[in-house]
Amino acid sequence: MTVDTSGRLSTRELEILLLAAHGMSDADMSQELSISPRTVASHMRSIREKLCAKNRTHLIAIALRLGILALRTDRTDRMGGSRWPDRLDRLDETFRLTGLSGGRAQPVA
Repeated sequence: MTVDTSGRLSTRELEILLLAAHGMSDADMSQELSISPRTVASHMRSIREKLCAKNRTHLIAIALRLGILALRTDRTDRMGGSRWPDRLDRLDETFRLTGLSGGRAQPVA
């Protein structure tokens, strides 16, 4: 299978993809975006077709691999004088998914 690179994702499709990546169900997205659950399902089907994904999990994996979604890491050290700063950094590391319109995520600094 080949990913459809000619048909970029629309702004709404990117928004839905990002919400799906954050674990929202179609019903949750429907409420969040004030659109019909059938519209959400239609957008999800379109996104899966464009990216040749078999299911929601596969869709997110493909979007990450293609750079449509990106993981952003923020590190905070809440206990500055700790004896284990490296360990705390790893524990406080949070990952956030980001997506940008146009179908490409920007590199994370």
